[in-house]
Amino acid sequence: MNCFLTLALALILSTTTQANTIDYQFKVTDAPHHLAEVEVQFPKVTEKTLVVKLPVWRSGRYEILDLSKNLRNMTAEQNGKALAVTQMDKNTWKVFLKSPGKVNLSYEVYANMLRHRVAHIDDSHAFLDASGVFIYAPKFRDQALTVKLDVPENWVSRSGLESIAAHHFQANDYDQLVDSPIESGIHEFVSFGVDDKSYEILIWGEGNHDIADIQKQTTLLHHQAEKIWGEFPFERYLYMIHAGPGLRGATEHVNSTIMQFDRFGFSDKKTYLRFLATTAHEFIHTWNVKAYRPSGIAPYDYDQENYSDLYWMAEGSTSYYDDLLLMRAGIYTQKEYLAKLSEDLTKHLSKPGRNHRSLSEASFNTWQKENSQRNHNANVSIYLEGALATWFLDYRMRMASNNTKSMDDLQAELFKQHRNSHLGYTKQDVLRIIRSLTGEDFSDLWQDHIDGTKPLPFADMLVFYGLTVKEEKNKDLPLWTGFTAQKNTVTLVDKSSPAWLAGLTVGDELIALNGMRMKEKDWDTWTKKAQAGDKWAITFARAGQMKQTELTLTTSKQAKVTLTPLKKTNKKQKQHFLSWTGQQLKAAN
Repeated sequence: MNCFLTLALALILSTTTQANTIDYQFKVTDAPHHLAEVEVQFPKVTEKTLVVKLPVWRSGRYEILDLSKNLRNMTAEQNGKALAVTQMDKNTWKVFLKSPGKVNLSYEVYANMLRHRVAHIDDSHAFLDASGVFIYAPKFRDQALTVKLDVPENWVSRSGLESIAAHHFQANDYDQLVDSPIESGIHEFVSFGVDDKSYEILIWGEGNHDIADIQKQTTLLHHQAEKIWGEFPFERYLYMIHAGPGLRGATEHVNSTIMQFDRFGFSDKKTYLRFLATTAHEFIHTWNVKAYRPSGIAPYDYDQENYSDLYWMAEGSTSYYDDLLLMRAGIYTQKEYLAKLSEDLTKHLSKPGRNHRSLSEASFNTWQKENSQRNHNANVSIYLEGALATWFLDYRMRMASNNTKSMDDLQAELFKQHRNSHLGYTKQDVLRIIRSLTGEDFSDLWQDHIDGTKPLPFADMLVFYGLTVKEEKNKDLPLWTGFTAQKNTVTLVDKSSPAWLAGLTVGDELIALNGMRMKEKDWDTWTKKAQAGDKWAITFARAGQMKQTELTLTTSKQAKVTLTPLKKTNKKQKQHFLSWTGQQLKAAN
């Protein structure tokens, strides 16, 4: 084929592709009231009806949000003539065409879900997660598309999507659009390169952040991630940060993340480390969840819950690695890392739910949102307990392979074998990979600790790394009432605790102790003066009725866990600690 024909064919293919591209137009119409107009052009509808939808949830948040509640005034037209539009259910519409061909739809969007990281418009920016803004046609879910924004002149628009021009982006399909939020507005920005990858950081909102230091720390994360996965599933990565009063939370995307943090939380070291751990968490998700994820959530079903018994690996393993990468990068000191692990172990051992629900069951029921009382006493966290289970699997893989294989190798193999799979990986895939790496069958271990509720043997694991738990003397053990209260109202009761046995429950209003009226601060004062065995006559109100009960104080069954290096460690323990954390084990003070 000669050059002229090659060029002509390429031009024809390019023109055909553009002709079939779905085009979205987004216009901010009333920023103070969070309103915008969206127009969508479907270029080639061959049937006489077109079904369009809006997701009922967004990726990264396992909760039905019913996002279509923010859409109004859906209209359609073809060749300048109005078409009938009928809503079929809460997130589905059907458009009736006069004849096959091009169809234009338009509707109003109310964007005021900032803390959900779905969509938010005000006079300084527009943050857009497509799941809450842009409808799609299931028939054209795999079609290429463009998004063009009509925003104030002084705004700048950025996204993980490829930019065609100012405020104009393109995506390979709707799934890429849904996983590539757009931030348009006034923000601080820096771009930089690490090895052959490009990085960008934008910060919307005022605060005490230091964008140069965030750049420095994310560069360290890049190098640590490379040691685990070897390859990067992106060429360019965008960190989007919202700094505002009381903001928290973050969401991962294919080559970007949106993180929200309190505007004045960047200067205090403890809170800044929490922000960096969140940053690491979302960055790790670029592999674990976005590049490979469990079956049941691959591909995403935008119409309903996506079930999996491996959410604990998607989220918990990521939670394990976020702190570990900070340690390996030298961002955490040994003391800070061990303090974080101590905090996690204390929370885990203090949670009655760990004896009642397995990680796999908690994963499958991730979409069920229980109240805090029930969750504490009858459930486990796919994040916290998932991280601890991952730590345990990491240890067992190292032990089985004479410290030559680890969780790092498992994650690398999942990336290699299940990258962008539409089927996702299963429990059997994980066990198969572990066996191929270590030569051992982990099925019984999995049955005991993942599918079952058998306690994890932390003591053996700690010794492997040259660590132990600092013992608290009996006299130092805190008194235990078993309830938590705010403004004299009970908010949490531990199962089988003194408060539980006394019959107190969430919502009870605490009135008096031993006949004396109590203010909120008085309970702590009385607890500090009390001794184990003391009996408290508590007057409280429930459903408007005055009641009394007797509570017998005891010492806490669960002491605070404090991890510390063993006084004497051998060469192997030091090697284990070094290969695990990337840092030399420092002796106990």
